[in-house]
Formats: sequence, structure tokens, C-alpha cells
Amino acid sequence: MNQRYYEMEREGSPLGIRILYQTLPGGFQPLHWHDMLEILYPLNGDVDLLLDGERFHLPKKNLTVIESRQTHSCLIHGDAAMNICVHVSKSKLKGYLPDIERYRIQCIPEKISDEKFPAYLEICNLMSQLTRLYMLETSVLSLESEGLILQAFARLLRHFGMRGDEEAPEGSRLSTGRIHQVLSWVEEHYGEPISLSDVADQVGVGREHFCRLFRQNMGITFQQYLTEVRLNHVYEDLMSTSDPVSEIMEQNGFTNQKNFNASFKKLYGCTPSGVRRQ
Repeated sequence: MNQRYYEMEREGSPLGIRILYQTLPGGFQPLHWHDMLEILYPLNGDVDLLLDGERFHLPKKNLTVIESRQTHSCLIHGDAAMNICVHVSKSKLKGYLPDIERYRIQCIPEKISDEKFPAYLEICNLMSQLTRLYMLETSVLSLESEGLILQAFARLLRHFGMRGDEEAPEGSRLSTGRIHQVLSWVEEHYGEPISLSDVADQVGVGREHFCRLFRQNMGITFQQYLTEVRLNHVYEDLMSTSDPVSEIMEQNGFTNQKNFNASFKKLYGCTPSGVRRQ
């Protein structure tokens, strides 16, 4: 897949902190998840975030936390959006808090109470300082940047962290490796006809069992996920080629024009032709 975005990454540290300064193209970024906790801080642009099937608006200069293994996607309005994306490995911070992996941080701008809003603004201010540090390009940039992230993460734990229950038993979920296997397989075969039996065979479980486990892990059905992946590739082809919409639709796995049009408009809020006009 042709990734049409610029991304500058600061190498990960022994503390498990990975800082990215990135510019993402407009449009839909498909559903995914990762093992590390993510702190997302848009510098500009207009972003809608989909977390576990629920949609939130994320204004610029406001941060949100996406927990480890939490399924999410985003819709970027306009041509592009710049943001700071920080990944934090909880396992690397056990020396500070032994049971840190049992904490879940719930920090979404739309759900923050008036009581906690001053603490939230202080954390946003720490994130904004990363931009100024990056512009300075000093020899101690990594040290200062990671110090700010540790402060922000500690405050997130203090004000927005909740100690949760133990992780669900293995039998009630798909392993990380098997989920990655499914997502990688879909990325290779999304343009082909795909049945539930085809994908269930990839992880060695029955079709109904796979459907249940996929929804438990990803928050949506497999068919919804497959549709979003295909639509993302359609969007890219619309922006990067002059091929007819009907050809693009078929090349990306859609066979029913009516269903395709309805799915595209539901996700992007306009028709395929409308995307090109914009």
C-alpha cells in the first residue's frame, strides 16, 4: 500500500517511550490496535476518533489516550493533519509501579469532568512543550522529551487511571500473534473475495467461534473491519489515480455498487466523486 504521509520518529528508549511527529493525509485511517499505550495530541486539523465503536471529536491542542489493545481508527477532515503520537510500554515501567499493566487510563476530552479539567490542561501543556523542544533540536532533546512524557504519563495515571481486573483468560480472546496474523492476511487479500471460513482457517478456529472472538477483541464484526480496509484503499486510489470509480470499486473487493455507495457515504459523508471534487 502506498502510504501518502510524512512521519518523523524519535527512536524508542530503554523506558519504552516512542515519540513520533507526523503528518497524516486526510481521509480514513483504518481500524487497528497495538500493544503499547498511545497518547495522541493533534497540532492542527480536524479529527474524529473511533474508539471501540464509539465516535469522538478530537480538537487540536487536546490530547486523548488510547489504551493498549484498544481498537481505534480516525477520520481526518481536510487534506492533512499534524500531530504528536507517543507510544508508552507499560511493561518497561514496572520498576516504578509493579502492577502498572492493571491500570487503564480513560482520558477523552468529551468525557472529562469540570473537576478534572485543570489537571487535563496541565497535561496538555506538557505535550505542547514537546513541539518547542523539537524545534530547538538540542543535544539533550531525547532526555528532555522523555522527561515530559514521564510527567504527563504519571499525571494521567494519577488523575485518570483506574485499576482494572485481571486480563480475560486466553480461551475468551485471540492471542496478539493471531490477531496480527488476521490483519496481515486481510491486507494482502482485501481485493479478493473473502469468506468467513477463509479467514477463520488462518487462525485454526471455526467460523462462528472466530466471529465471536474477533468482535470481542476488535469491537466490531469482521465484515465491518474488512469493509473499512477496502474503503481506505478505495479512498487512496481515488486520490492518486484517475481510474473510473467502478474499476476502483472492483479492484478493492466490492461487487455490489449499491452497497459500496452506501458504505462509502456512511464512512466519508460524501460520494466517491465528491471526494475527488474536494
